[in-house]
Amino acid sequence: MAVPKIEADIKRRLFLGAMAGAAFAFSDVPLLAQLNTAGNTAVSPDGIIRTTLQNYINAAGEEFRMVLTTFPAGVGLPTHHHPSVAHNYVLEGVAESQYAGEELQRFIAGESYQDRAEAQHTIFRNPDSASPLKYLIVYTVTKGQPYLIIP
Repeated sequence: MAVPKIEADIKRRLFLGAMAGAAFAFSDVPLLAQLNTAGNTAVSPDGIIRTTLQNYINAAGEEFRMVLTTFPAGVGLPTHHHPSVAHNYVLEGVAESQYAGEELQRFIAGESYQDRAEAQHTIFRNPDSASPLKYLIVYTVTKGQPYLIIP
């Protein structure tokens, strides 16, 4: 039983390392300056914690963000949409996600999925009543634009 956990941990570390490396490599800003723009943490009224690990704005006004998000046990979002595609990687716990007209999907630690641009995201939640959900999300938006849009 220990082998799958080790394999998932190795995959997770490789994935996170590759994402961080790509973010730094494609930037024309020195690494230290990039790291100094990170670390902003926001907590929503329902306890969702979002910590910006990286925030980079290029000359075209596109803002790249890498955010560590933690949902408390049993917490979910109302229907919403996103202005752009995002890539998500579940670090801990379970995520449930559903887009309008589609079946509910479940993602566990070590799995990744994409958010769709401009599609009605009817369900996103942590279905676990005891454990938090932690995931890493990376996306690009127009400078200053929010990623989560609740009508």
